[in-house]
Amino acid sequence: MKTYDLIVIGGGRASNLAVAAAQAGKKVALIEKSKLGGTCPNRGCVPSKLLIGYAEVARSIRESGRHHIDSTINSINVEQMIRETNEWSSQVDGRYASRHPERLDLYRGHGSFASDYVVEVNGQQLTSLQIVIATGARPRAAPVAGIPAWTSDDLFPLKGDVPNSITIVGGGFIAAEIANFFDAVGIPTTVLVLEDGLVQIEDHDIAEVFTAQFSKYVDTRLGVSIESVEHDGTQFSMKLSNGDSHQSEALFYAIGRVLNTDNIGLENTTMKRDERGGVIRDEYLETSVPGVYAIGDAGTAVQLQHIASREQEFLQRRLLKNDDSPIEYGAIGHAVYSHPEIGSVGLTEQQAEKSGRRYVCVLQDWLASARAMSTRLDYPRTKLIVDVDTYEIIGCHLIGPESSTMIHQIMMLMHLKNDIRELPAMIHIHPALPEALMTAANAAIAKIESQKES
Repeated sequence: MKTYDLIVIGGGRASNLAVAAAQAGKKVALIEKSKLGGTCPNRGCVPSKLLIGYAEVARSIRESGRHHIDSTINSINVEQMIRETNEWSSQVDGRYASRHPERLDLYRGHGSFASDYVVEVNGQQLTSLQIVIATGARPRAAPVAGIPAWTSDDLFPLKGDVPNSITIVGGGFIAAEIANFFDAVGIPTTVLVLEDGLVQIEDHDIAEVFTAQFSKYVDTRLGVSIESVEHDGTQFSMKLSNGDSHQSEALFYAIGRVLNTDNIGLENTTMKRDERGGVIRDEYLETSVPGVYAIGDAGTAVQLQHIASREQEFLQRRLLKNDDSPIEYGAIGHAVYSHPEIGSVGLTEQQAEKSGRRYVCVLQDWLASARAMSTRLDYPRTKLIVDVDTYEIIGCHLIGPESSTMIHQIMMLMHLKNDIRELPAMIHIHPALPEALMTAANAAIAKIESQKES
């Protein structure tokens, strides 16, 4: 049995912790069963966003008519787009491995707990009094066995020919982003959604706008599921719950993700888990076993890469610099990189209703900004949810171009001094897009003051 100062299970963001610990002089074991870098750069957020760049250009050409420009697309080389994206992802593992110092031992295999402080990999047993679980999550498999349906793990990297048509099952952000790409580059795309709308975890007003706009471009069928499906070697034939028959060359499932904590031997330990299978942690990310920590999807209910990144940075300070302060997250934002784009932070109105706080809501268009007007789009909206008593921003939700960028102004305000009155107090560049945030803030302030006067 080999003894280490630190064992890290999972070579995604947590590999940065492993490298830092080894550079600090600790003897470190890093266990990774697939590619270093984890889901995000290999088969998740990075390659999917590279594809979205192509989609945005294609859509801007197709939609140039609203700017009185007559343009056509002569050809789209989808194969080259996929090839370049695959090439970028293929280099990730090597880039991560090249950073490993001598005191870091990399084990390429599946790590599993034999007991609280013993991990087995490739027939070997490793032990340490400090272990970090960073095993991430995987796409939920297609509910029908024996058919070559895809998940995101099959798309990145995509092997074989680009399909001539694709059906996507699911209504979340992965389905919306992947469907946006394929539809934008000219591949007939159908989205089957069991719910009555898309991106249902978003604020209901934003989700309603998104569903209406997205459905203008992509064949979106709400309240529909697949009752049966067959594959004849070249295409899928589906019977839908609404009685329709449907066919496509590819079938892609985006129906959620499963935590990888289900197969790492936690039953051999005394670690406590929640109903999702996630490892329960305290405010220091420590599990019920002293010295054993869980970060990223393994422990948090919020499956976002930037959460995993923050947590490994926290453990670097705690384990290597003896920082004894608890972790703080502040305002956690997220985005949906589709068409249209969403940026969001804080509570939705649905969540605010359950919080017991007194609040006001403002849903405002962006037409106060000439820069927004220049897009010739009428759907962009700002949804602000503000506490009546404290003027704190409870939530902010944007839909429109550059929403993922604009939301950072709100996130910064919530992080530094969460008072909506600070937003219009700052001089905004005229006529930039963020002026739309300023007018929404003024409307929220006026609504609060009107309530207090009455």
